[in-house]
Amino acid sequence: MGPPPAHESRAQTEDSGGWAGSLGALSRRYDLGALAPIIFFILLIVGFSAAEPVYFPTADNFTAILNNGAVLAILACGLTVVLVVDEFDLSVGASATFGGSLSAVLDAQANWNLALVILAVVGCGIVIGLINGILITKFRIPALIATIGVSSLLVGFSLWITDYRVIFTGYSEAFTQLGRWSLGGIQAPVFYLLVCAILLAIGLRYTATGRHMHAAGGNRAASRMSGIRVERMVVAAFVISAVLGALAGMVYTARQASLTPEFGVVFLLPAFAAAFLGSVTLTRRTFHILGTVLGVYLIETGTVGLLIFGAPAFTQQLFAGAVLILATIGARYRGRDSGA
Repeated sequence: MGPPPAHESRAQTEDSGGWAGSLGALSRRYDLGALAPIIFFILLIVGFSAAEPVYFPTADNFTAILNNGAVLAILACGLTVVLVVDEFDLSVGASATFGGSLSAVLDAQANWNLALVILAVVGCGIVIGLINGILITKFRIPALIATIGVSSLLVGFSLWITDYRVIFTGYSEAFTQLGRWSLGGIQAPVFYLLVCAILLAIGLRYTATGRHMHAAGGNRAASRMSGIRVERMVVAAFVISAVLGALAGMVYTARQASLTPEFGVVFLLPAFAAAFLGSVTLTRRTFHILGTVLGVYLIETGTVGLLIFGAPAFTQQLFAGAVLILATIGARYRGRDSGA
């Protein structure tokens, strides 16, 4: 008598495994690993809502989470573009610091017109990105070293132009409204994030430049052979990251109507954590804008939930660090499981 048909063997195997076999088959068919961060996000909301039903599951709290995470998400979206081309930008937090410092000095002390302040911040962002890109592509300095050096320079310049002082007076109404206007309780940074995220997501997925960036990040030798100007893609990615970082810093300063030197440093770890978490959300180790935004709000939700329970103010750094480690482990595990 011959062996049983293949379909009967599979059925017997899954039956013998019980729930484990069924879950394994389901995971293979629908790639549940890609949904794990979203499932965890939902469980986080449900858990905090059950534990603190008075303060956590309220419209005001969810609106505050949405508003408070927007600036970080803008900065993280810019960082994601650099990660797409397989580089690192450790100066993105310092770009936010410099953008905020420059805008505060020009508005509150030099009394510049708002349009000129925005142009100055964008222009400086472009210069920062070009410096990073040229150091990496022309001088062949590793991105980690180049961007750490640029980060230190930016923090130094920020302390210099602000004279190491907190700037909390003298802001124009137009400048503060740039970060404070709202619609239905949703503040300005959320709408800026929506525009940035949509444009970047479409650009990376549906334009030739976006496809070239993905190709450059995947295999540079093959990309060069196919005619893609890899170095140009890398420089462009750093410019986008620096401009969005500087603009995020300006919006943050306008929203707070106050500037504390070096404030952008605290954005760096959560931005990386969100991007790496996003890379294993809905995809297999692919950096993408939607995943990064979801990562930011998962971190923000976890942080707010812990703060409601009386956790210290530095909870975001602890939570973001844990997320970064777990996301990296998850990326390596899923890559090995897929044979990558």
